[in-house]
Amino acid sequence: MTSKLYELVSQIMHVPISEIKDDSGPQSIETWDSFNLYLLLNEIENEFKIRFTLDESLSIKNVSDFKKHLKNHGIILND
Repeated sequence: MTSKLYELVSQIMHVPISEIKDDSGPQSIETWDSFNLYLLLNEIENEFKIRFTLDESLSIKNVSDFKKHLKNHGIILND
């Protein structure tokens, strides 16, 4: 499932999936802005059928944060 998360990041941020890493975020992905982050949040919620809390949403700074919050919602991502 990690690959599905990476696919979503790649699609929304318009970067090759090969460039996505756990520490990928606004420092390494030029298109990672507040609007694209909102789109990514929405796509991840729809794909994994969860809802992030406001606090969770505000704390997401990179792909690793998404993985942590997905795990907290019972979504196990296989590396």
